[in-house]
Amino acid sequence: MQIALHQNNSNRRGKNLMFAHQSVSRKTDCDISHEDIRCAVRGWAASEGGQEAVAIMIVNAWKAHGSAGLKLPDDTARQKQKIFRWLDGDSPRYREYIRILTPAILDVLPVEFRNRVIAPDLKMLLVTTGMKETSEAIQAVAMDAPEHQKLKEISEGIISMFRLDPSLISPLMDMVTMTLGIV
Repeated sequence: MQIALHQNNSNRRGKNLMFAHQSVSRKTDCDISHEDIRCAVRGWAASEGGQEAVAIMIVNAWKAHGSAGLKLPDDTARQKQKIFRWLDGDSPRYREYIRILTPAILDVLPVEFRNRVIAPDLKMLLVTTGMKETSEAIQAVAMDAPEHQKLKEISEGIISMFRLDPSLISPLMDMVTMTLGIV
């Protein structure tokens, strides 16, 4: 788990990036289990703004998709109550409601929770995770974070880059040791 160096108290989120490949590389709705969605959304709500903020983002994305198939109240507290009741429920009806919401959930689900839903070996997930980890390393150095935190962030960045193509770890390590003059 990474430590945030900056806290956003404005309750505003930037727009999530959507790439052309995302609709192709995602699992189909039938491949994504209700439990995977539940786990990811619960983790997201615990780490960022709470259930109501997450429910608002999901409902806004669902409305952007055309708001078909469900009837949700206008009150945000009731929206939160319904969405999280559906997530926690195991009835076929509740599972169907979450299946309808799945495209909207995937559109707003942060990268760090997306790997709970989408197979972590997908190339674009590895790329976005690598970008996130290396930017956190750069931020730690730029903000002159304590040494232990810089080491943690830099090592996470390096590891995330090695995960892009594990077959290149040995040649890359050889190049690094030759470049630094380490025997």
